[in-house]
Amino acid sequence: MKQTTASNISLLWAQLIIESLYRGGINQIFMAPGSRSTPLTLAAHGHHGITLHSHFDERGLGYCALGAAKAQQAPVAIITTSGTAVANLHPAIIEAKLTGVPLIILSADRPTELLQCSANQAIDQVGMFTSHVVTSLNLATASTEISASYLLAQVGQALYLQQQRMGPIHINCPFREPFYPKEKSQDLRHYIASINDWLRSELPYINKSIHPCRPQPIVNWSELQTKKGLIVVGQLANTEQAYEVASFAQALGWPLLMDIQSSGKGHPWSLHYYDQLLHHPDFTAALNQTELVIQFGSRLVSKRLQQFLQASSAQFIGVQSQADLMDPNHAMGNYFQIDAMTWLNAHPVAQHNPWAEHLYRADAEISQLMAAQSHELSELSVTHCLSRLVPDNSALFIGNSLPVRLMDMFAEANSKQQQVFTNRGASGIDGLLASAIGVSKILTHRPVTLLIGDTSLLHDLNSMALLKQLENPFVLIVLNNDGGSIFNLLPLPDDQQTARDCYQLPHGLNFAEAAAMFGINYMHPTQQQEFELDYASALIEPGATLIEIKVPAKESSEMINTIAEQVKQLDFAYLTQPDTSA
Repeated sequence: MKQTTASNISLLWAQLIIESLYRGGINQIFMAPGSRSTPLTLAAHGHHGITLHSHFDERGLGYCALGAAKAQQAPVAIITTSGTAVANLHPAIIEAKLTGVPLIILSADRPTELLQCSANQAIDQVGMFTSHVVTSLNLATASTEISASYLLAQVGQALYLQQQRMGPIHINCPFREPFYPKEKSQDLRHYIASINDWLRSELPYINKSIHPCRPQPIVNWSELQTKKGLIVVGQLANTEQAYEVASFAQALGWPLLMDIQSSGKGHPWSLHYYDQLLHHPDFTAALNQTELVIQFGSRLVSKRLQQFLQASSAQFIGVQSQADLMDPNHAMGNYFQIDAMTWLNAHPVAQHNPWAEHLYRADAEISQLMAAQSHELSELSVTHCLSRLVPDNSALFIGNSLPVRLMDMFAEANSKQQQVFTNRGASGIDGLLASAIGVSKILTHRPVTLLIGDTSLLHDLNSMALLKQLENPFVLIVLNNDGGSIFNLLPLPDDQQTARDCYQLPHGLNFAEAAAMFGINYMHPTQQQEFELDYASALIEPGATLIEIKVPAKESSEMINTIAEQVKQLDFAYLTQPDTSA
């Protein structure tokens, strides 16, 4: 930033804020229109290194930025005007905090003299995100009476704190009028003289370094490798980490349970259908021989796996990049706050102990059982085949409620490598379409598939307007079971009318008209083979395609219960006699 052409102090401060973000590695900014945020918007729009994205709906905007930050694995900034526009970001900020996603909220605000006096669009924005941000910075109102070095130091420190503990930060930016370029001009040459050296450089104003240290290996690591171990993998950042962990488990010979969010569930060494296998007492008893559990990542989808771990008396080691507690079971053990790759490098494999190879025979039997259930079009058949149909090195975003559970339980075993994204921090059904679009905006050369429920899509319908901005293939698969069918799996009141009116909320809608309204290609297959052909066609079409799968409300819950009973009836006697299974 060799010079500034700002005509007033509000515009200048905004330019310095955006330049500070750019020097801190931020090159993607998401904004919603507004007057009070004009200085920040114009500064971002005029910056040569910033890609600016826009949306009229701040809630969708926040989630779109969230998806972009997940895909880029780097901080992304959001600009909003003052008032409820800022509050609409709160759900996405909560999700970002719980999953360690680095968002930077730049909220424009009224100056102090316009607060608490019935001024228009003025609310108390200071600290409004409470504990859901890593740090909150309330800047002074832009003024020539406050040095530019104050501004640069404050913003730089906030970015440093974000590096220390990844998550969202909030920078509240009060501006007085005028803030439009054509209004009253100021001569600011004397004001910026004190920061000329910084302006001429390309360095951050605050340049603190964080030196990640190599963890000290576990003292008795060689001895631990001789134990009957189990590797559990939850949510990880990318497929590379997932496959390195899988290779680690395979080298040890230990069974491997990979959550759908790990992006590695299809690895050949994975016990793919562990959720269904845990229905069977013989499998559970065999797995209970585990003496040591090492879990990478957190937020497991499978409740049965969580219950198994809670009941286990095995020694526990947890590895995750976030500082927050990773285990809702509160297990005693050794915990490492570090990325999986660094931990693996510090703990090389020296022993091979394939103590549970017989478990993989049971997994193969479940695979055959699932294949027999997947010929007729259903939510189960779609989720079973999707991991096979999604191309290598593409992105799959899975919605909450029923879709993520179906994918975790039934997705077909395969060796494809797909980056899987979810919003499983707060696990809300809001903003899922916007988040997937944010992923697509970053992964511009890859097809993106979103699997979402009907209620979730209705909740984020405004974000369908963003689909027209996409050029790479984006396939939106909506499972329309007419409301919240996830509740059919829960112990609802026996009265069916109460269940419908208070939980399931059937809507009787389809999405053909919504696709037409937003100019999106629409498909409605009625057979499994037709769905697979439609999906293949959508993957080669530029832009977005909506594929709607309409099914009876109770079909999935009935199929899930039927499969569970079939699994319980399988003859797994060999699991109690591992020596005879070779």
